[in-house]
Amino acid sequence: MSQDDILLPQLDSDLLRSFLAVAKAGSVSGGAARLLRTQSAISLQVQKLEEIVAQQLFDRHGRGVSLTARGEQLLPIARQVVEALDQAVIAMRAPDAKAEIRFGIPEEYSDTLLPAILANFSQEQPSARILLRCGSSVAFPSALAADELDIALHAPENVAADDIVVHREAAIWAGSAFHEVEHRRPLPVALFDRACWWRERCLDLLKKADLDYEIVCTSESVAGIRAAISAGFAVGVLPKCTITGGVRQLPDTTLPQLGETALVLTCSPATPPRLADSLTAMVTKTLRALEPPA
Repeated sequence: MSQDDILLPQLDSDLLRSFLAVAKAGSVSGGAARLLRTQSAISLQVQKLEEIVAQQLFDRHGRGVSLTARGEQLLPIARQVVEALDQAVIAMRAPDAKAEIRFGIPEEYSDTLLPAILANFSQEQPSARILLRCGSSVAFPSALAADELDIALHAPENVAADDIVVHREAAIWAGSAFHEVEHRRPLPVALFDRACWWRERCLDLLKKADLDYEIVCTSESVAGIRAAISAGFAVGVLPKCTITGGVRQLPDTTLPQLGETALVLTCSPATPPRLADSLTAMVTKTLRALEPPA
Protein backbone atom coordinates (compact mmCIF):
# COMPACT_ATOMS: atom_id res chain seq x y z
CA MET A 1 0.00 0.00 0.00
CA SER A 2 1.41 3.38 -0.98
CA GLN A 3 1.35 6.46 1.23
CA ASP A 4 -1.24 7.98 -1.10
CA ASP A 5 -3.61 5.16 -0.18
CA ILE A 6 -3.47 5.94 3.55
CA LEU A 7 -6.46 7.97 4.72
CA LEU A 8 -5.12 10.69 7.02
CA PRO A 9 -7.25 12.36 9.70
CA GLN A 10 -8.82 15.59 8.49
CA LEU A 11 -8.00 18.96 10.04
CA ASP A 12 -11.02 21.11 10.80
CA SER A 13 -10.78 24.89 10.51
CA ASP A 14 -12.72 25.26 13.76
CA LEU A 15 -9.96 23.36 15.56
CA LEU A 16 -7.35 25.65 14.03
CA ARG A 17 -9.31 28.74 15.15
CA SER A 18 -9.40 27.41 18.69
CA PHE A 19 -5.66 26.66 18.52
CA LEU A 20 -4.92 30.22 17.34
CA ALA A 21 -7.13 31.79 20.02
CA VAL A 22 -5.40 29.85 22.81
CA ALA A 23 -1.95 30.61 21.37
CA LYS A 24 -2.73 34.35 21.20
CA ALA A 25 -4.24 34.50 24.69
CA GLY A 26 -1.63 32.30 26.34
CA SER A 27 -4.33 30.32 28.16
CA VAL A 28 -7.33 28.12 27.42
CA SER A 29 -9.63 30.43 29.39
CA GLY A 30 -8.35 33.46 27.46
CA GLY A 31 -8.86 31.66 24.14
CA ALA A 32 -12.39 30.71 25.19
CA ALA A 33 -13.16 34.35 26.02
CA ARG A 34 -11.91 35.47 22.58
CA LEU A 35 -14.23 32.99 20.85
CA LEU A 36 -17.12 33.48 23.32
CA ARG A 37 -17.17 29.75 24.07
CA THR A 38 -16.79 27.78 27.28
CA GLN A 39 -13.36 26.83 28.56
CA SER A 40 -14.24 23.12 28.49
CA ALA A 41 -15.30 23.32 24.83
CA ILE A 42 -12.02 24.97 23.77
CA SER A 43 -10.02 22.51 25.88
CA LEU A 44 -11.69 19.63 24.04
CA GLN A 45 -10.96 21.31 20.68
CA VAL A 46 -7.26 21.58 21.51
CA GLN A 47 -7.17 17.99 22.74
CA LYS A 48 -8.82 16.77 19.53
CA LEU A 49 -6.36 18.74 17.40
CA GLU A 50 -3.41 17.24 19.30
CA GLU A 51 -4.84 13.76 18.72
CA ILE A 52 -5.21 14.41 14.98
CA VAL A 53 -1.64 15.66 14.52
CA ALA A 54 -0.33 13.15 17.10
CA GLN A 55 1.73 15.88 18.74
CA GLN A 56 1.59 17.94 21.93
CA LEU A 57 1.02 21.54 20.83
CA PHE A 58 1.03 23.28 24.22
CA ASP A 59 2.98 23.02 27.43
CA ARG A 60 0.58 23.44 30.36
CA HIS A 61 1.71 25.38 33.42
CA GLY A 62 0.13 27.19 36.34
CA ARG A 63 -0.25 30.53 34.59
CA GLY A 64 -1.56 29.22 31.29
CA VAL A 65 -0.02 27.54 28.27
CA SER A 66 2.90 28.06 25.91
CA LEU A 67 3.57 26.61 22.48
CA THR A 68 5.76 23.56 22.12
CA ALA A 69 8.18 23.28 19.18
CA ARG A 70 5.45 21.44 17.24
CA GLY A 71 2.97 24.14 18.20
CA GLU A 72 5.31 26.80 16.82
CA GLN A 73 5.55 24.76 13.62
CA LEU A 74 1.75 24.60 13.27
CA LEU A 75 1.16 28.30 14.11
CA PRO A 76 1.96 29.86 10.69
CA ILE A 77 0.07 27.08 8.91
CA ALA A 78 -3.01 27.68 11.06
CA ARG A 79 -2.79 31.43 10.41
CA GLN A 80 -2.61 30.88 6.66
CA VAL A 81 -5.56 28.48 6.60
CA VAL A 82 -7.84 30.64 8.77
CA GLU A 83 -6.88 33.82 6.89
CA ALA A 84 -7.53 32.13 3.53
CA LEU A 85 -10.97 30.97 4.66
CA ASP A 86 -11.85 34.41 6.03
CA GLN A 87 -10.75 36.06 2.79
CA ALA A 88 -12.87 33.58 0.83
CA VAL A 89 -15.94 34.61 2.86
CA ILE A 90 -15.19 38.28 2.21
CA ALA A 91 -14.80 37.66 -1.53
CA MET A 92 -18.00 35.62 -1.79
CA ARG A 93 -20.20 37.91 0.27
CA ALA A 94 -18.79 41.05 -1.34
CA PRO A 95 -20.84 43.60 0.64
CA ASP A 96 -20.38 47.33 0.27
CA ALA A 97 -16.66 47.88 0.89
CA LYS A 98 -17.31 51.47 1.92
CA ALA A 99 -19.59 50.56 4.82
CA GLU A 100 -18.32 51.95 8.11
CA ILE A 101 -19.55 52.70 11.59
CA ARG A 102 -18.16 55.09 14.22
CA PHE A 103 -18.13 53.40 17.61
CA GLY A 104 -17.40 54.96 21.00
CA ILE A 105 -16.36 52.70 23.88
CA PRO A 106 -15.07 53.71 27.32
CA GLU A 107 -11.32 53.42 27.77
CA GLU A 108 -11.70 51.02 30.71
CA TYR A 109 -13.07 48.32 28.38
CA SER A 110 -10.33 48.62 25.75
CA ASP A 111 -8.35 45.59 26.93
CA THR A 112 -11.22 43.44 28.20
CA LEU A 113 -14.36 43.73 26.06
CA LEU A 114 -13.11 45.46 22.93
CA PRO A 115 -10.94 42.64 21.44
CA ALA A 116 -13.84 40.16 21.54
CA ILE A 117 -16.30 42.73 20.13
CA LEU A 118 -14.00 43.57 17.21
CA ALA A 119 -13.17 39.93 16.46
CA ASN A 120 -16.81 38.90 16.27
CA PHE A 121 -17.93 41.99 14.36
CA SER A 122 -15.16 41.34 11.83
CA GLN A 123 -16.49 37.84 11.20
CA GLU A 124 -20.07 39.11 10.89
CA GLN A 125 -19.25 42.17 8.74
CA PRO A 126 -15.88 41.27 7.17
CA SER A 127 -15.51 44.28 4.86
CA ALA A 128 -17.02 46.94 7.11
CA ARG A 129 -14.78 49.43 8.88
CA ILE A 130 -15.04 50.50 12.50
CA LEU A 131 -13.79 53.97 13.37
CA LEU A 132 -13.10 53.71 17.11
CA ARG A 133 -13.20 56.40 19.73
CA CYS A 134 -11.78 54.81 22.86
CA GLY A 135 -11.74 57.34 25.67
CA SER A 136 -13.91 59.18 28.17
CA SER A 137 -17.58 58.26 27.79
CA VAL A 138 -18.57 61.61 29.32
CA ALA A 139 -18.19 63.16 25.86
CA PHE A 140 -20.13 60.46 23.98
CA PRO A 141 -23.65 61.99 24.22
CA SER A 142 -22.48 65.29 22.74
CA ALA A 143 -20.47 63.42 20.07
CA LEU A 144 -23.61 61.49 19.07
CA ALA A 145 -25.64 64.70 18.93
CA ALA A 146 -22.97 66.35 16.77
CA ASP A 147 -22.93 63.39 14.35
CA GLU A 148 -19.35 62.51 15.34
CA LEU A 149 -20.34 59.00 16.48
CA ASP A 150 -22.89 56.48 15.19
CA ILE A 151 -23.15 54.31 18.30
CA ALA A 152 -21.67 54.51 21.78
CA LEU A 153 -21.38 52.23 24.80
CA HIS A 154 -21.57 54.23 28.03
CA ALA A 155 -23.08 54.43 31.51
CA PRO A 156 -25.30 57.53 31.72
CA GLU A 157 -26.67 58.82 34.99
CA ASN A 158 -30.17 58.52 33.54
CA VAL A 159 -31.24 56.03 30.85
CA ALA A 160 -33.06 57.65 27.90
CA ALA A 161 -36.05 56.08 26.18
CA ASP A 162 -34.03 55.17 23.06
CA ASP A 163 -31.08 53.69 24.96
CA ILE A 164 -30.55 49.93 24.75
CA VAL A 165 -29.59 48.53 28.15
CA VAL A 166 -27.04 45.78 27.48
CA HIS A 167 -25.61 45.19 30.95
CA ARG A 168 -25.95 46.13 34.61
CA GLU A 169 -22.50 47.20 35.69
CA ALA A 170 -21.37 47.05 39.30
CA ALA A 171 -18.93 49.77 40.33
CA ILE A 172 -16.57 48.60 43.07
CA TRP A 173 -13.91 50.05 45.31
CA ALA A 174 -10.57 48.65 44.23
CA GLY A 175 -7.25 48.45 46.03
CA SER A 176 -3.80 47.06 45.42
CA ALA A 177 -3.43 43.29 45.49
CA PHE A 178 -0.26 43.76 47.55
CA HIS A 179 -1.14 46.62 49.94
CA GLU A 180 -3.99 47.28 52.39
CA VAL A 181 -4.37 50.96 51.61
CA GLU A 182 -8.05 50.91 52.59
CA HIS A 183 -7.15 50.98 56.31
CA ARG A 184 -5.16 54.21 56.13
CA ARG A 185 -6.61 57.42 57.50
CA PRO A 186 -7.06 59.76 55.91
CA LEU A 187 -8.08 57.36 53.16
CA PRO A 188 -6.03 58.07 50.00
CA VAL A 189 -8.36 58.21 47.00
CA ALA A 190 -7.69 58.34 43.24
CA LEU A 191 -10.41 59.92 41.11
CA PHE A 192 -10.99 61.21 37.61
CA ASP A 193 -10.18 64.89 37.23
CA ARG A 194 -12.88 65.50 34.66
CA ALA A 195 -16.57 66.17 35.17
CA CYS A 196 -18.12 62.78 35.83
CA TRP A 197 -21.23 61.84 37.77
CA TRP A 198 -19.44 58.78 39.19
CA ARG A 199 -16.82 61.09 40.74
CA GLU A 200 -19.54 63.12 42.42
CA ARG A 201 -21.28 59.97 43.67
CA CYS A 202 -18.04 58.68 45.22
CA LEU A 203 -17.38 61.96 47.02
CA ASP A 204 -20.97 62.19 48.23
CA LEU A 205 -20.88 58.64 49.65
CA LEU A 206 -17.57 59.23 51.40
CA LYS A 207 -18.89 62.40 53.01
CA LYS A 208 -22.13 60.73 54.12
CA ALA A 209 -20.14 57.87 55.66
CA ASP A 210 -18.14 60.49 57.60
CA LEU A 211 -14.87 58.98 56.39
CA ASP A 212 -11.63 60.89 56.73
CA TYR A 213 -10.24 60.91 53.18
CA GLU A 214 -8.08 62.92 50.84
CA ILE A 215 -7.77 62.92 47.06
CA VAL A 216 -4.11 62.09 46.42
CA CYS A 217 -4.29 61.37 42.69
CA THR A 218 -6.40 62.61 39.82
CA SER A 219 -6.24 61.40 36.22
CA GLU A 220 -8.13 61.97 33.01
CA SER A 221 -7.61 58.30 32.07
CA VAL A 222 -8.53 54.95 33.60
CA ALA A 223 -4.94 53.83 33.07
CA GLY A 224 -3.75 56.50 35.50
CA ILE A 225 -6.33 55.54 38.13
CA ARG A 226 -5.52 51.84 37.77
CA ALA A 227 -1.78 52.54 38.07
CA ALA A 228 -2.31 54.47 41.31
CA ILE A 229 -4.43 51.64 42.70
CA SER A 230 -2.10 48.78 41.75
CA ALA A 231 0.92 50.67 43.13
CA GLY A 232 -0.73 50.91 46.54
CA PHE A 233 -0.84 54.70 46.31
CA ALA A 234 -4.61 54.99 46.66
CA VAL A 235 -7.96 53.25 46.43
CA GLY A 236 -10.31 54.04 43.57
CA VAL A 237 -13.48 53.08 41.75
CA LEU A 238 -13.53 50.77 38.72
CA PRO A 239 -16.19 48.79 36.86
CA LYS A 240 -16.14 45.26 38.29
CA CYS A 241 -15.53 43.55 34.95
CA THR A 242 -12.38 45.62 34.31
CA ILE A 243 -10.45 44.33 37.34
CA THR A 244 -7.03 43.14 36.15
CA GLY A 245 -3.82 41.83 37.70
CA GLY A 246 -2.40 43.82 40.60
CA VAL A 247 -5.85 45.12 41.59
CA ARG A 248 -8.42 43.53 43.90
CA GLN A 249 -11.99 44.25 44.85
CA LEU A 250 -12.23 45.57 48.40
CA PRO A 251 -14.64 43.82 50.80
CA ASP A 252 -18.18 45.18 50.78
CA THR A 253 -17.90 46.22 54.45
CA THR A 254 -14.80 48.38 53.94
CA LEU A 255 -16.24 51.40 52.14
CA PRO A 256 -19.75 52.66 51.25
CA GLN A 257 -21.33 50.63 48.46
CA LEU A 258 -21.57 52.25 45.04
CA GLY A 259 -24.35 50.12 43.59
CA GLU A 260 -24.98 49.36 39.93
CA THR A 261 -25.52 51.44 36.86
CA ALA A 262 -26.95 50.60 33.45
CA LEU A 263 -24.45 50.14 30.64
CA VAL A 264 -26.26 51.22 27.49
CA LEU A 265 -25.84 51.52 23.75
CA THR A 266 -27.02 54.79 22.26
CA CYS A 267 -27.41 55.04 18.49
CA SER A 268 -27.58 58.06 16.25
CA PRO A 269 -30.73 58.04 14.06
CA ALA A 270 -28.55 58.20 10.94
CA THR A 271 -26.56 55.05 11.80
CA PRO A 272 -26.62 52.37 9.04
CA PRO A 273 -29.19 49.87 10.42
CA ARG A 274 -27.37 46.72 9.24
CA LEU A 275 -24.10 47.68 10.91
CA ALA A 276 -25.81 49.07 14.02
CA ASP A 277 -27.80 45.86 14.53
CA SER A 278 -24.71 43.71 13.99
CA LEU A 279 -22.54 45.72 16.37
CA THR A 280 -25.31 45.84 18.98
CA ALA A 281 -25.59 42.04 18.81
CA MET A 282 -21.82 41.63 19.21
CA VAL A 283 -21.63 43.98 22.20
CA THR A 284 -24.61 42.31 23.87
CA LYS A 285 -23.21 38.84 23.28
CA THR A 286 -19.81 39.80 24.68
CA LEU A 287 -21.27 41.35 27.81
CA ARG A 288 -23.61 38.42 28.44
CA ALA A 289 -20.58 36.11 28.40
CA LEU A 290 -19.39 37.97 31.53
CA GLU A 291 -22.58 37.35 33.47
CA PRO A 292 -22.66 34.41 35.91
CA PRO A 293 -25.09 31.60 35.00
CA ALA A 294 -28.58 31.95 36.44
